[in-house]
Amino acid sequence: MHYAHLLDRAKPQWVDNPKNVLCLYTQSRMGVPPKFVSIEGYVAGQRDAIVRCTAVLDEELNIIAIGDGKTQKEAERTAALHGMLMLLDRDFIEHPPPGLLGTVASKKGGDLNVTLSDGTTISLERAREFLDYVCHVGHFGKPEVIMNELRDKRGRRNVSTGWQAIISLGGTEVGKGAAPSKKVAQNAAMLDTARILELDDHEAWVRFDATYKPGMSIGRAPHVSFHISNELEEQMRNLYDSARRSEVYSKRPRTTAAYHVREQAAEPRREYRPFPKLSAKQHEEKSAKMLSALNAYQVEDRVAQIRAQRHSLPVMQKSGDLLVKIELNQVTVCMAATGSGKTTQVPQILLDDYILRGQGSRCNIVCTQPRRIAAISVAQRVAKERGESVGQTVGYQVRFDHKLPQPNGSITFCTTGVFLRRLQTALGESVNGKAGAETETFLDSITHVVMDEVHERDVETDLLLVVIKRLLAERQRLGKPEIKLVLMSATVDPTLFQNYFAELSANHRPAPVVDIPGRSFPVEKNYLDETYAHLQALQLPRNRGGWVWQEKNVRDYIHREITQHGGVVPGASAAIDDLELPYPLIALMIADVLTRSDDGHVLVFLPGWDEIKAVHQILLNTTAQPLLGLPLNDPNQYEIHVLHSSVPVQDQQAVFEPVRHENIRRVILATNIAETSITIPDVVYVIDSGRVKEKRYDPERRLSSLVSAWVGTSNLNQRAGRAGRHRPGQYFGVLSRARYDALAVNQTVEMKRVDLSNVVMHIKALDIPGMSVEDVLEAAIEPPAVERVRAAMQDLERIGALDYHQNLTSLGKVLLQLPLDVSIGKMCLYGAFFRCLDPVLTLAAILTNRDPFMAPIHLKKEANEIKDSFCPPMFRSDPICVLNAFTEWTRLQSISSSQANRFLTTNMLSRPTMMQILQVKQNLFQSLDKAQIIQVIRNSTSMTPKYRRRVRETDPEFNINAHSLPLLVSLIAVANSPNFAIKAGEKSYRTSQDKSCFVHPSSVCHAKFTKDKPEVSVGAEKELFAFAEKVRNTSTITSGSSGNAMTFLRGCTRLDLLNYILFGATEARALGHGLECDNWLPVSGSYDALDTLERLKAVMDACMLRVLEGIGKRRPPQAQARDQAEAEARVDNKPGSELLLAANTTLDSWNSDDEDGEDNLDQLLQSKTPVDRSLSKREIEEFEALTTGIVHILDQYAQDRAWDTPS
Repeated sequence: MHYAHLLDRAKPQWVDNPKNVLCLYTQSRMGVPPKFVSIEGYVAGQRDAIVRCTAVLDEELNIIAIGDGKTQKEAERTAALHGMLMLLDRDFIEHPPPGLLGTVASKKGGDLNVTLSDGTTISLERAREFLDYVCHVGHFGKPEVIMNELRDKRGRRNVSTGWQAIISLGGTEVGKGAAPSKKVAQNAAMLDTARILELDDHEAWVRFDATYKPGMSIGRAPHVSFHISNELEEQMRNLYDSARRSEVYSKRPRTTAAYHVREQAAEPRREYRPFPKLSAKQHEEKSAKMLSALNAYQVEDRVAQIRAQRHSLPVMQKSGDLLVKIELNQVTVCMAATGSGKTTQVPQILLDDYILRGQGSRCNIVCTQPRRIAAISVAQRVAKERGESVGQTVGYQVRFDHKLPQPNGSITFCTTGVFLRRLQTALGESVNGKAGAETETFLDSITHVVMDEVHERDVETDLLLVVIKRLLAERQRLGKPEIKLVLMSATVDPTLFQNYFAELSANHRPAPVVDIPGRSFPVEKNYLDETYAHLQALQLPRNRGGWVWQEKNVRDYIHREITQHGGVVPGASAAIDDLELPYPLIALMIADVLTRSDDGHVLVFLPGWDEIKAVHQILLNTTAQPLLGLPLNDPNQYEIHVLHSSVPVQDQQAVFEPVRHENIRRVILATNIAETSITIPDVVYVIDSGRVKEKRYDPERRLSSLVSAWVGTSNLNQRAGRAGRHRPGQYFGVLSRARYDALAVNQTVEMKRVDLSNVVMHIKALDIPGMSVEDVLEAAIEPPAVERVRAAMQDLERIGALDYHQNLTSLGKVLLQLPLDVSIGKMCLYGAFFRCLDPVLTLAAILTNRDPFMAPIHLKKEANEIKDSFCPPMFRSDPICVLNAFTEWTRLQSISSSQANRFLTTNMLSRPTMMQILQVKQNLFQSLDKAQIIQVIRNSTSMTPKYRRRVRETDPEFNINAHSLPLLVSLIAVANSPNFAIKAGEKSYRTSQDKSCFVHPSSVCHAKFTKDKPEVSVGAEKELFAFAEKVRNTSTITSGSSGNAMTFLRGCTRLDLLNYILFGATEARALGHGLECDNWLPVSGSYDALDTLERLKAVMDACMLRVLEGIGKRRPPQAQARDQAEAEARVDNKPGSELLLAANTTLDSWNSDDEDGEDNLDQLLQSKTPVDRSLSKREIEEFEALTTGIVHILDQYAQDRAWDTPS
């Protein structure tokens, strides 16, 4: 006991855990953990047996520890304490002797270090940084840690002696370490790995050491601290170890640089099939029927008036010229003025020509429209003109809705995006060599493609032009029949399109142009100069509309447009106008037009929803804001309609129906949705703001700016043309003539100003041989900038849709089948497999729609209180607010529709928006079902599903974890990534791109909602948010402001660090103090816990890729038999049970598996035998167990922080 006096010198952690000190010493000297040998015996004069434990720590230096105790555990602790004091006495803890292996040593404080080949000694933290650097530069993915329990036979018993850790890099085992505990063994293996990597590539070490100084942070955000209980950290480590040994993980797809396995070609999509192939006789019979029907139509009295109207259209007078040019050329450009009838008549002219030639059944025409409302309304109009209903000769297909025509002799109207999806299969089969001259594809049944309104030039239109040009060229090469392409618009530069398709002609001549005059009635154009003079001359008193001239936005606008002759704000772009629209003046112009005329409807063009809502409120508020004494709020005299993409289709269609009685006049407030293709009956007056809301995306700052931009003069002419479709009309522009003269002809092409991520996904799916994404976009009619394409590719890699080789991953392939933005689609997939289906689909619908909470100006305070009442107190979130309101509304709907309607009214919720959310949610469920996601979940859930005639997203087996608020918040982080912000000042926040941003005042995370509520941060933790969009809304700046737009964060959700790291962050780099996430947010705290968390995330994502890869793959018969045999053999030992218990398992209950799976996988990859990539039942159960364990950890972490309040 002469060592007792040393206890005062020993550090508390050495006394508490002396085994770790011994392990560090023996690991540094011999590379192995200490070995304790125990024997049982008696001491003279005592009746009870004692256990003596001996540990030889250093045979060379004769350091042998001995300890006695009543139990083996007590004896081992006594011996460890004795050994620690012996080492302390010789000063070997802080200054150990040279290691016999010459590699790992313990420095001051008992921490490990390692000496490299050049003599440099580095710490454990520096070794971690170097390892992360090598993995990042070499694209090896996250290094894996393999833990094996060391056991030794002691008599008849097999006793645990410690753990061996192996670091695997890109599938190859590199470094090893052994110790009594997992943590120390892993640290020793980390040091050994760094030593080996430096030996293999000393230059890499030199580059790393010169570039990254120890602990250097390259982020600009303040540090945040991550704290977690030891118990929860152990649960995470055990869950990771269990998942890593699972079959689902061992069969994961490889996405790193370590393996260059060429993926098998994707299975052909079976969603679309060519029309049924008829025999020659069947074609003859059907064509004869179509000719008979056409002849009957020509003499039928029921449609005599419609026939007369059709024949009087200008396009019918040019039908002969049109048919000849289409017959002689593969591509024809049709320049048809407004009112010519091109949209409805050109497809009918083509079909009728085939019918009259006795070949009607061989003519199938696809007509594309840029908008859903146009595709549906035009199909209905054409069917009516032909004296039939939609679904016979004429049909349509739009997103979430379709009524297809009967095959063989048809006209199908569809949106550009839908047709682009249909072309994916045909292009893949054609250009990949799967289709020859004799192979039938979807396109073989198509004779004509008519692209209407090509002047709009949205992203999908430009991409469709690239794809169809390529397809037409491939069909020429294969010797297949020509598909005639007709490009139509009333306002288009024909030269651009003529030259783009010139190479398809035999002698590279530009495509021919057919000019068709319009038959619109004259439209008198009035600009703000004349309208302002007229309204001023009325000298209106305040109670009849004179109040308008006192409004600041009206005074500012008149000053700029009239006094300054349309002058722009200094420094602003000529196309962008950041001056607020004069809503009261526009409302007065509407009233004036209605007062000056007796009949005819008024169509008002406004940029977006906010502007429509502002004008709408003024029109209805006749008491406080009178306008020439008109009772615009009287539904028996006036109807006010809204045409906006967020309004349900059935509500939009109401504007095409006749009024209830002839004395009612309509005011239609619309965006550019009403600019082309559709004709609203009896519109005689157009009031035009001349503006449109455009999103402009900055890929470097990841900033979407919502700007109010001037349209081109071609768009203004289109809008004016809406007034002259039925009789002479009038156009009133809310812009001066000088402004009109300064406008460009066309708007900025969309491909040059929006995020290209979804475009890149579509191109990847097309997989055009010999053409990269950059090549395809370079082939566009007006290519986007190279840096924007590169940014989109990087975003998709970050999401996980593209792998290191820039090929589509299994995640990317499934995302293509979902009609969603890729980030929101990923959220839906994770939510489905985490058994949180119903709320995650609702969240997806919420994130793709407008906020249903309405906030009238005079009820702003009450509206804010209502919205705040739906917000959880800790995880404050705008989407969760809407989710809670929507959930309550649907619950009331199931009880009583009147109760549900009262709920909407009481809580100031928009019924159209709520209905739209419900519709989108149901459609998303159908999309997941079609992608076979629902089937996999239903067959694998631990809750036995009940038999139901109809499977619904609300079924209990899909929503086992639906009430986990931490999980919902984590899924929102998936959808919002990489949009995260950390609090940097009293009101300001930092993002990865911006030093100063602010929470939008409409968000429940804004200070006005939280200032009177208790602080929810734990310790010194800083607020961390996910946000849906970062907006610099320049359209709200007035002329008196400084002109610097503030950047606001919209759609905010409060996160904790566990949510962020596990679901939101993409990658982490090791730093001395912890991690740096996504190169901007430094996270300090327990590095071991952070490291385990990162590894758990990597395993989770890899297993998700494996599950998605296996969806839709058929299980071979021999594999099915093996599954059955395993199921019968596992009665008490359910597969995946190791994972299910891992979240609560302790070190003593750990049961390792000898088979790791790595070697087996490598052998399979090298084998020429086709690998079965279908999902086994065991894999599905293991994955469910993994997700269950993760949800448990999320909930427990929130509970430990008192963040577990119910939503």
